[in-house]
Amino acid sequence: MLGTVDRELRELGIGSRVVRWNGAGGEAVVFPFVVLSGRFRGTTLDIGLSFQEAAYPEYPPHFIHVRNLDATNKTRHSEHEFEGALWWTFSAPPSNFWDALEPSQKNMRTYVRGHLLRFLDEL
Repeated sequence: MLGTVDRELRELGIGSRVVRWNGAGGEAVVFPFVVLSGRFRGTTLDIGLSFQEAAYPEYPPHFIHVRNLDATNKTRHSEHEFEGALWWTFSAPPSNFWDALEPSQKNMRTYVRGHLLRFLDEL
């Protein structure tokens, strides 16, 4: 499951990797990502994606993790340390649009464009 997410992100030109950690999900795909709009526009943030349900692509990543985030008005689910840094975890399932997608559209391209960009814009 995480291998599929990792592969799909790499196909989009995003240099991701799968890691094991003590954050939500127990393992995640992490990658640097340039924020395109909002308060952090132009900033590269380290992002992690992990799951609550082990059934991708039926269920998309539930948790979005952000490394070294100084402040946000979004409510944190939890926090954890990984590779010497503090990561904040946000419960952010995209079910508001994911459930209505055709199976062929349930992929990381859709997740990044339809959900991750919106989430980061709201930080």
